[in-house]
Amino acid sequence: MSFLRLIRISNLLIIAFTMYGVWYSQTHDNVPPIEFILFILFTVIVAGAGNAINDYFDVKSDRINKPEKIVIEKSIKRRWAIIIHWGFNALALCISIYLSWRFSSWFYVFIHFFSTSLLWAYSVYLKQRLFWSNASISLLVAIIPIISLKGTHDLGVESHHLISLIFIACFALVINFSREVIKDIQDMEGDKLRNVRSIPLVFGIEKARWIATGVTLLLIPIYLIGIFFGAFPSGLEFNILFTSALLLSLSILILQLIKAQEKSMNLLLKLSLLLGSTSIYFL
Repeated sequence: MSFLRLIRISNLLIIAFTMYGVWYSQTHDNVPPIEFILFILFTVIVAGAGNAINDYFDVKSDRINKPEKIVIEKSIKRRWAIIIHWGFNALALCISIYLSWRFSSWFYVFIHFFSTSLLWAYSVYLKQRLFWSNASISLLVAIIPIISLKGTHDLGVESHHLISLIFIACFALVINFSREVIKDIQDMEGDKLRNVRSIPLVFGIEKARWIATGVTLLLIPIYLIGIFFGAFPSGLEFNILFTSALLLSLSILILQLIKAQEKSMNLLLKLSLLLGSTSIYFL
């Protein structure tokens, strides 16, 4: 159980769920080939390694921010977190090399080094930089649907819904950025120990809440542009799920106006991401 909490199994399952949704939306085939399963596994392993190393560097601040959820030094020794990080990355590298060989493309090896380097930089360096920590994690989450489409294309599947997935990725980027700002507010006390220059520590809690709200409201012009370019299908299931995700995200304005707790705002944004991922199945 401690190991699963270290790698944040719930987040990894959402990644796998999203990637499988891209496969299903392209093919309506319930069972993807082994290469795509390996691609999902590769992505999940890289993310799990990133979560482990992030907790390794955050152990001091986590004692203050979330002492009841801390894993390293409480259930798992710090050296084991490093071993898990490097072990996962080594396994992911092997899978990426195989996939690059299988499809005669350096894409998978590139994605491995890009994502692992960015996750390491986030834990060690970017977390102390204003805006960059929020942007880096949001970018990694947002590109998941796009790289998944690349995986289906390499398997000979005609690429449908490219524009739709680009706009869904934009939605994910915006929502995750806002969510990262909200999480920074929750983690302020511990972040002070690491000299983190997060948005709430630089601008204050109230301005940070309005920044998170304002960024989320960018979903409105993005949605309107998507409609203009015909990015969204007309299917009932997709529109119910995607519209619900959009409205949930925009409801952060109401929570901000009534001064709701950051925990509620974070939960609302996370739920909207889950609904958005589910909508991919009905493209």
